[in-house]
Amino acid sequence: LLYDLDYKIMEVDDCIEGIRHIVRFLPDLVVAEINSPNLNGLSMASILDMLKVRVPLILVASDMKYQKYALNFDNVNGFLQNPGAKTGVSRDKVRSEFESIIFNLDNFELSSMEYAYHFRQHEWANLMGKSNNSRILIVEDDSDFQKLVLKRLDSLNAYDLYSAKDGLEGVFKAFLVEPNLILTDINMPNIDGMAMSQIFFILNKPFPIVFLTSMTKPEVVPKIKRAHGVIGMIEKESVAEKGVFFETFEAYLVEALAKQRDLKRQIENMGKKKREI
Repeated sequence: LLYDLDYKIMEVDDCIEGIRHIVRFLPDLVVAEINSPNLNGLSMASILDMLKVRVPLILVASDMKYQKYALNFDNVNGFLQNPGAKTGVSRDKVRSEFESIIFNLDNFELSSMEYAYHFRQHEWANLMGKSNNSRILIVEDDSDFQKLVLKRLDSLNAYDLYSAKDGLEGVFKAFLVEPNLILTDINMPNIDGMAMSQIFFILNKPFPIVFLTSMTKPEVVPKIKRAHGVIGMIEKESVAEKGVFFETFEAYLVEALAKQRDLKRQIENMGKKKREI
């Protein structure tokens, strides 16, 4: 049907690759299976919504129970049930519903979701300069605590420092700055620290992350350590103790730089193998 309507088609195997292609190509329409491995279609819609990527989606599933969840998203403008014996839905019915959604796309208005983020004067200077300092991004919604962390690290006069007030601004700034290490809170508005780490993984941006947190309950720690890209955590209370904070931070930075060097070598080796082939 899409070929008949003169759409140019891109196909991917799962929703993780789907998000990567959506962010890169911004297609006019996305059709996605909800029961996709690794990341389901509802999670994909949620992540695109958080990132303010405004692309219309049609979500597909065999079970009608997903319809109410799918249509709760502002960027989902249609839900289709898979045809087949199990669902009792004919191909003709799906085709008819699909055509109806496609032909009504022009009437489907996505709400404007512009998002402003700001670079301070010293951040622009660091970004535009040719510094060899390590780039550190602090993501924290508590302005007083953010200032304390910045003050502690700035006193060392050894790093290019950047800051963000929440996870969404943190994602955008990280893409521009490409930090060597991210220090981030977990509980934040818009996008929290856990979601931010997942987004970096999905978008092939494995920035090393250290959580600044007061969440040290035994049941929480394993979940934190399993998050993509997270190399450790620092208790917020320890930031007040300069010596302890500096020692812990610098150990994590050494680990982060080593991981980035290893990743760079892996990418270079892959490039060499491709050229040899």
